[in-house]
Amino acid sequence: MISKFSFQRLKKGALKYLVLECLNDKPMRTYEIIKTIEKKFEGSYRPSTGSIYPVLKNLLEKDLIRVRTEGNKKIYVITDRGRKELEEIKNKSLKLLGENANSSRQILQELLQIAFYLYENRSKINEEKTQKILEYLKACRKQIEDIL
Repeated sequence: MISKFSFQRLKKGALKYLVLECLNDKPMRTYEIIKTIEKKFEGSYRPSTGSIYPVLKNLLEKDLIRVRTEGNKKIYVITDRGRKELEEIKNKSLKLLGENANSSRQILQELLQIAFYLYENRSKINEEKTQKILEYLKACRKQIEDIL
């Protein structure tokens, strides 16, 4: 079972990667970063500003991104160090996922979408819904085992 602390660390690490990936495409404002991540997850996960701002602050402190101001808008830009960090994360992922990295990445992304959705909606999950979700997940795991 993933503890709340572990899930928060996983979420923060995933957000770090997602933010760097967004900014690697182009400089963005916070709102654009959030919308880009939401689009990447097909609407099933939308990071809150409360989860994005600490990640941005951490990335700024580590010199992985910088901020430029245009009028009263902050625009975040990835640094060379940030690009290098993003590349290292991608390389580690490829090593972990093995030779079928693209297929594995798609499966893991879908699992993360489910995990984020459940976490974001945890206040709606009572004991009865927990049991139904667990039954479904166990049946799903069994079907996957049969496929493999």
